[in-house]
Amino acid sequence: MKRYQQDIITLLTATLFYGLLMIYHGYQYGVGDQSQILPCLFAQDHPEAYAGDHYVNAYLNSPVNERSVFHFFLRYLGYEQPWLVWLWHALMSVMMILAWMRIVALGITSKGLQWLALALIFIAGSHTNMGGNELYYPILIPSLAAKCLASWGLYFWLKERYSLWALLLILAGWMQPLVSIQLFLLTFLSLTFHLVAGKQLRQLPWKPAGLYLILTLPWIYLLTRYNGGHDDPAGFMDIMEFRLSHHFYPHSFGWFHLVFGGMLALVTLRFYRQRLKWFMVLIALGCLLYTIGVEVYRIPEVLYSQWWKTTIWLEAFAFIAITAQLEKVIQRPAFLIRSVIAMPLLLVLLVFSYRTFVPFQTRPIYLFPWSEKVTDEIDISRQAETLTPPDAIFIVPVDFTAFRWYAKRSQYVDYKAMLHQESFLKTWYKRMQEIYAFGLSEKKGGFNLHIFSQTLLDEPTTISRDAWKQKGITHIVSTNLDIPELQQVARNTTYAIYQL
Repeated sequence: MKRYQQDIITLLTATLFYGLLMIYHGYQYGVGDQSQILPCLFAQDHPEAYAGDHYVNAYLNSPVNERSVFHFFLRYLGYEQPWLVWLWHALMSVMMILAWMRIVALGITSKGLQWLALALIFIAGSHTNMGGNELYYPILIPSLAAKCLASWGLYFWLKERYSLWALLLILAGWMQPLVSIQLFLLTFLSLTFHLVAGKQLRQLPWKPAGLYLILTLPWIYLLTRYNGGHDDPAGFMDIMEFRLSHHFYPHSFGWFHLVFGGMLALVTLRFYRQRLKWFMVLIALGCLLYTIGVEVYRIPEVLYSQWWKTTIWLEAFAFIAITAQLEKVIQRPAFLIRSVIAMPLLLVLLVFSYRTFVPFQTRPIYLFPWSEKVTDEIDISRQAETLTPPDAIFIVPVDFTAFRWYAKRSQYVDYKAMLHQESFLKTWYKRMQEIYAFGLSEKKGGFNLHIFSQTLLDEPTTISRDAWKQKGITHIVSTNLDIPELQQVARNTTYAIYQL
């Protein structure tokens, strides 16, 4: 078979695998992390929008943050057009799949088992990582773009093509700096230790590494200058523990994730040699030092390394190692093991059957641009856009991320949307306590913020309503479809909008 024919087949199977990921993970637009992106871009193009929104105005007034470059590009690449956003997501996802196809092929020769390794990485490995971090996201966000580029950078590092390694990590850093700087440190230091052990330090790629540092460190400096807890480290760490303990604080990861991750770490340390063994050692050692720095000494600078996020790379390589070991003992059925297309088709069939027929599962959200059905969250948000004045200010349940984008209305405070800037965080935390009567002490006491917020909005007292109105809040969204004391503006089967 000619090279171009092989490339076409590879591209088609990667696209097929992307379809598999859409079936399993779904696709999101205007919800989740995009609630922190799309409204800010809309406000830049429509200055009258979101005039009373705390997060949007803070973002527009901030000098720089880690999403600034990604936002700049997305603003001119069709953020308001669902079809265009989905196409960009498809492009980045397929490119990431192609990168991991090449990485997997470095250690596994059987085509079928290569696809099995990919399925372990992108499907079985989802929601198992320590710290709730993922390699792939069913939504177009900066981390997806950065990890797509970083995955190719990792591949070229494995192939010892260091100029492309540095270039791709530079580009990844402008999309999401943490992804880039973590992977640079891992790859550069592990290569350094490997070469020192072999007395070959002259082979270290100083020029590509120097270029990376020259083009990346100024960007990192700007971010550290405007982010973090410089004035009140203790208060900053409390807010981070309140909002992001599932990402930043190992005590919140859960024993299953920690034990599972520990087992995968042992797999990688036993299987890999030379550069990759150092790579895994650095991840594990960094996680230990990070845990001490954050949990014991509560140092903001250590927290901002977010080192547990590096375990996404460890987990991916662990699944490759497991599949490579399987290849040594499994040779049949040959058509499934050796065929280019058989395993991807089988995986699609299995995942489709699982999502379609298996009961008692939490199915993902499918917000494709061609979807006709919308969620109740989106429906009530669109009603808010139609039936409330543009200057209305809302409070909504804390897990209601669709509202800001689909309603085009301001929120007094949003649990999901954050800037890692001290002045914003203090105001945000104060508003959270004012509205939802919930803070770190309540969280440590075992109370559930989602239940707490829903109860407050379903059964608002006269004191709460008066306090909300004094703060300029005009409307609430509640799951209580009948609050006699308030004027109902709109409703569906799950939510109702009330005017205060």
